[in-house]
Amino acid sequence: MARPISFLTRRLKRSRLRKSELSRTQQSKADLRYFEVQGHRGARGLRPENTLAAFHLALSLGVDALELDTGLTADGVLVVCHNPEIPAKLCLHPDGTPVRRRPRLLIRKLTLEQVQAFDCGSRNPDPVQFPMQLLSPGEHIPTLAEVFEYQTRYFPKTQARYTIECKINPLRPRDTFGPIFFAQKIVNLVQEYGLLERVTVQSFDWRVLLAVKQLNAKIQTAALVRQRRGRPGTLLSRMGIASPFLAGLDFRRHQPDIAGLLRAAGFIDRYSPNFETLLPESRDFIQPVHEIQQAGFPVVPWTVNKATIMNRLIDLGADGIITDFPDVLLEILAQRGLR
Repeated sequence: MARPISFLTRRLKRSRLRKSELSRTQQSKADLRYFEVQGHRGARGLRPENTLAAFHLALSLGVDALELDTGLTADGVLVVCHNPEIPAKLCLHPDGTPVRRRPRLLIRKLTLEQVQAFDCGSRNPDPVQFPMQLLSPGEHIPTLAEVFEYQTRYFPKTQARYTIECKINPLRPRDTFGPIFFAQKIVNLVQEYGLLERVTVQSFDWRVLLAVKQLNAKIQTAALVRQRRGRPGTLLSRMGIASPFLAGLDFRRHQPDIAGLLRAAGFIDRYSPNFETLLPESRDFIQPVHEIQQAGFPVVPWTVNKATIMNRLIDLGADGIITDFPDVLLEILAQRGLR
């Protein structure tokens, strides 16, 4: 009888082991860390930036958020474009000739009809940096409303968020409309499409973030920061005064405590700096990721395109990454068991 008892014992142990393994698997899935993948300008490394083709690909890949830039036309329509002017490296005139850097074709001085007459899908602005980018001839500069409607029509089941950057520069006030008017336009459109819970508004000009919160506190805001040693960046002013980008705040009172600056603002939900400021080994390092998170601010750096840096930031505990290559980041997350 010893043999059957031994056999049953072994089966019981295996059964317990399988249950234990299943329990651990279930536990690991329950504890799975959420890491946000944001497709920079859609998927700039793979398709022409800020076009419906780029957003389509990004959503097809399964990004958590579409990161995009906005400007305002002369007739008050929000369009998706990184530059305050029609981008010379990206776009062609209606007759097929390349757009030149001068004279600048400021979007704020063009109507929507004029803006959408340009072909912004036929040129790769940097074939060395983006050798895998497939062109999409005939792509126009879309309105923000078009992007919302495109997602609803072709990806109705997705809950992907929108990270909407308001492109405004306090040092060049004539290039764009002002922060309050800009914020009103974005908030009104987000409310119209019922996207309050799925939108984050970000900007280097924190006056926009303050205005957004005053208009509708439900909309998340993200403070963009560009800071590199030897340059004034957006935190510090070259003239030894408070930076004009920080809505009246003075980083010198908190330096090097970025978390303290964000707390003092009172209108910021997330922190999105250039990634170098988060790497302790970088000369541009400001503050550890965990200290900023402990102050209550998720950390989502930009723009990270190298796999080694993606892995490094994941190891440091970042909450997400903005990248031109969401396909690479998604693959890394899958390999690490985070997808």
